[in-house]
Amino acid sequence: MSAIHADATDYDFGGSRTRIHVSGAHTGDAYCVLEIASPAGRATPLHHHDREEETIVIVEGELKVVVDGAPKVLHAGESLTLARGERHQLINVGAHTARYLVICVPAGFDRFVEACGDPQPAPAGLHELTAAAKARMVEAAGRFGITIHPPAAACEMR
Repeated sequence: MSAIHADATDYDFGGSRTRIHVSGAHTGDAYCVLEIASPAGRATPLHHHDREEETIVIVEGELKVVVDGAPKVLHAGESLTLARGERHQLINVGAHTARYLVICVPAGFDRFVEACGDPQPAPAGLHELTAAAKARMVEAAGRFGITIHPPAAACEMR
């Protein structure tokens, strides 16, 4: 069965623009595909997923990915697959916005983005991550099998 996914929704998710291209609703929860545009200097919190494997494909720019304490820099065209339970953090170390795809198997991360992101009706500039948005993300994480670890001095969510 084929389907055209013309109903993608954009979210301000942790200060990065996130588009859900293929949701679990499209795939019977087999997988989901998201595109993330992360501004220069933006970082995710250190976290891990209990429920899904996550593949990151760099489309534009570069990201430092810290996996279980070991940093790797990924450039456009490179990818990395993370197993369930692997602690990781994504940091845009470039001078420009980094764009990357996140493919999660099974789906579920898409619903986390919907639960704690703010829908964006049209492309627009991103805003600084507020304390309220951080708190909403931390509160929602447990419902989706995501553990956010306390930040180290150099690993805070920005």
